[in-house]
Formats: sequence, C-alpha cells, structure tokens
Amino acid sequence: MRITAICFLMISLMVLAPGMSSPQSNFSLKKTEQDLKDVFKTISQAENDSSRLEISLKFQKQLRFALAHSGSADYPWDSLKFVSRTESPDGSFRLYNWNVPLLSGNNRYFCLIQFKGSMKKMPVVALTDFSLSITEPGQFSGDSLHWYGALYYKVIPFELRDKKKAYILLGWNGISKEISGKIIEVLTLGSNGAPAFGSPVFPAYLDGKLLRIVFRYASTTVMNLRYQLQALPGKPKWNGKKKEFTNNTRSQWMIVFDHLVPMDPQLAGQYQFYVPASETAEGFVYENFQWKYIGEFDARNP
Repeated sequence: MRITAICFLMISLMVLAPGMSSPQSNFSLKKTEQDLKDVFKTISQAENDSSRLEISLKFQKQLRFALAHSGSADYPWDSLKFVSRTESPDGSFRLYNWNVPLLSGNNRYFCLIQFKGSMKKMPVVALTDFSLSITEPGQFSGDSLHWYGALYYKVIPFELRDKKKAYILLGWNGISKEISGKIIEVLTLGSNGAPAFGSPVFPAYLDGKLLRIVFRYASTTVMNLRYQLQALPGKPKWNGKKKEFTNNTRSQWMIVFDHLVPMDPQLAGQYQFYVPASETAEGFVYENFQWKYIGEFDARNP
C-alpha cells in the first residue's frame, strides 16, 4: 500500500507540474515597477526626515530584490522617473541613483550598482551615503559602505597604469540650500565586483593629490560638467608663406567644466557666491593612464 501511495503521489506531481509556477516565474517586472512607483510617491508625503529615509530604504530593498531577477538588466523601468539609470559604455554595469531632500536643505543619496556580463559575480551592490561625515572629500577613499553620495549622469571608462579598468563618474551633489556641487569621481571594481571610490589620477590639478574633484558654486546658478569632443588651440607654427604664426586647432574627447569665480574677489572661498566665468572653461584629457589638466580656454566649439 505504501509503494502504491508513493507512486500515486509521483504521478500526481507530474500531472500538476505544467500548471504549477514557482515564486521566480510568478515574479513580474511590470507589477514590481508599479509597486516601486507607489512606494516612492509616499517619500514626499512623509512628515519628517526619518520617515523619508525609512521609506527610501524600503524602496531600495525592493528595487535591489527586483534587480537580482533575470531580465531586469534589460528592462527599461520607464515609469520610475525619479530614478536615474546610467549605463557604462562597456556594458559592465548600470547605476540606479536617486536622492531624498532633507528638511535641513541637505540631501541623502542612494545608489544601486547592477553588474552585467562578466561582472555578474555580485549581481547588485547597494551604496551607503557617508557624505555628511566627510570633511575633506578630495582626500577620502571610499567603498560601498562609505560613499561620497551623488547623482551620477555620465560614466567614462579608462585604464589605470597597472592595466586595471577604472571609470570616471560625473555627478551632482546638492551640498546645502546655498551651495551646489559637481563631482568627478573615480570608481574601480575588485575581482568580485566590490566598488572602491577615489584615485589620484589628476596629477597636474591643484596639488595633484586629489582622489576626486568636487566643485562648489552658488545653488542659484548652473555649472556645466560634461564629457565631449572639444576643439582646442594647437601649438603655434611658423607659416613661411604668410610670414606669421598660425594656431591650428585640434579636437579630442575631454572632460570640460566651467571656470568658477567669486562674484567679487573679496568673496573668495565663500562658495555660495561662486558662478561660472562667461565662455571660459577648463578640462581634463586622458593621456598616459592619467587625466591631464588643461587650463582656461575658450569653451565655444566651432
């Protein structure tokens, strides 16, 4: 009788198998996207900072769970308008990034790194914003638990001297009500995907020891920080026919940013009064495994 019962149970499972579905197959990215959208809406409705942050952590946990599912890396997540999605050009990872404005005027930042392809040993990594505890961001070495928070909008792959791949991240940071910031961050990834932030790859800028660059300026203005093909003046050459020096332009990809100046020389160091200088820019060009600083130049491209 026992053998007969076991056989009957096995046959029953075989018959029912096609109609059964596991939790994995029941998972719907579309439904999860709507659920995430509903959760995020409640952040702005929260009455205090602790409630806002608690809801955002809940949102982060749910999104992290969703990103661990098959197909999520190619899913557009179009209705999550409040979450920026920035992909590395080499297809290694995608950044999911958002901020929570606090009543004090500061911001708390959240970011998930979703790895793709050969980097998928660690599918999703959450970053913990540590920026409010960092007094010298230019000298700070970070990791996933100690991250100088920002909203990233551009990823630029490059190679370090030891042939290890690294990435420049361009981002924005709302430092306070009066001061905004733009950031040039350096990201490297360990063999298991563990992120590390900061690297001295700007040897000719200021003291040459900065691990990242943070620009501060008045929150009432706009600073440009972008990666683009930029025309630069070349070295003057003597033209024998014209009997004069000619200055041929050259074009190359570079990080270009506005030259910031105080509204009045007496306000130097008070960044809430810094604004971009008209039509003047500075930049970095990638050469010999480092980012070479280019001083002030006319930012207008032909």
